[in-house]
Amino acid sequence: MRDGELPDDPRLVPGRTCGGCNVCCVVLTIDDPELQKVQGYRCAHAQRDNGCGIYENRPRTCRVFHCGWRSLKWVREPLRPDRSGVLVQLQGEISPTDGAKQLGVTFTLLNRAALKAEGLAESVAAAVAAGIPVFLAIPGPPGYTSARAKINAELEDAVGRKDKAGVLRILQDLYRTGRSGERRRIVITPGADGDAARPTLAPDRP
Repeated sequence: MRDGELPDDPRLVPGRTCGGCNVCCVVLTIDDPELQKVQGYRCAHAQRDNGCGIYENRPRTCRVFHCGWRSLKWVREPLRPDRSGVLVQLQGEISPTDGAKQLGVTFTLLNRAALKAEGLAESVAAAVAAGIPVFLAIPGPPGYTSARAKINAELEDAVGRKDKAGVLRILQDLYRTGRSGERRRIVITPGADGDAARPTLAPDRP
């Protein structure tokens, strides 16, 4: 797979396994009839050794999810989420020009130290250079949404010049801006059938 290429049917990168990483079990909101949690809270089934207490019977949401580090070869090797503080996700986006659905990539920086992660600039640049919609997400407090923004326009010049230092400086600026971005509280409420729960956004902010 070439740098920045998105697979039609994502396949896992050989040699990359979750191991002791369970960042997705904490950072993500899970909306499944069998399991609901809001982002920022550790899943109730996560074990002290970072394993899963219901692994063999885990919900489909958990079975089919693979982060970008596992599914995209051009996401650099050092960016395993628990070691880098960077969670990469493939997400469907709607094109603002023609309304077509396209795949985008979100880089969630879990903390300020993630800006120093080896391979971050190269991975972001690969996606921008390929014309993939790239988003930067900064998590809010537990139970709140992340501040998330598309960053292609800000990075195109630096990426075109192959200016790694410039890419990192821009990411640092965007991170500072994102820390003060809008976030909304997530409330999981029962679905219409009374069984499945659905996350909704409350009007208050942290």
